[in-house]
Amino acid sequence: MLCLADGAGSASHAEYGAQTVVDAGCALLVDRFEEFSTGEDAADAREIITRTLVSALEDTAQRVGCEVLDLASTFLAVAASADRFVVAHIGDGVIGYVKNGEMKVASAPDNAEFANETTFVTSSAAASSLRLFRGSLEAVSGFILMSDGASASLFDQRARTLAPACAKLISIVASAPARQSKNPEYKKRVKRVIDTQVRPATKDDCAIGILASR
Repeated sequence: MLCLADGAGSASHAEYGAQTVVDAGCALLVDRFEEFSTGEDAADAREIITRTLVSALEDTAQRVGCEVLDLASTFLAVAASADRFVVAHIGDGVIGYVKNGEMKVASAPDNAEFANETTFVTSSAAASSLRLFRGSLEAVSGFILMSDGASASLFDQRARTLAPACAKLISIVASAPARQSKNPEYKKRVKRVIDTQVRPATKDDCAIGILASR
């Protein structure tokens, strides 16, 4: 299970909102994975996911002492079992995956006319704009989730393709040793790719999540 949320720059308490939707989203997709990965009613699944996230945000708003809109963020998630996966995405950012050695886009950014406009979990159109996909994990070696800051250098908006660096990052994580070690080599390799191919292209936050099979 992997979730990523990027708080809206215009929202005063976006960091609380992002943490809330990650926590609630992970719990929901794990708890109802079987239903979402095999069920026939996609519209109902979208409503359940959005309603659960907004309900969690309402609780957070009451606890923090703010409005729900002050907690605005995007939501990107991938849940996987031994043989199936579910992808859920609200807002900008990108979700990609490698299948048969080829880098593919699972869900592209949801931007309006301008690149800095998008849908958030707190938007009225969140449920209708939520992209929900499912499929077999056969020949799929990994997924990558990224915020819009990271996608500025890793996603070609015009061609709608992901950079080769994404497949490289998934490959590096897939080769990580099972046991913990101090300053492992794979972390140095990940940092090298981020420092040379991601950070120079954007001044925005660069959040990246990787889920890879060994």
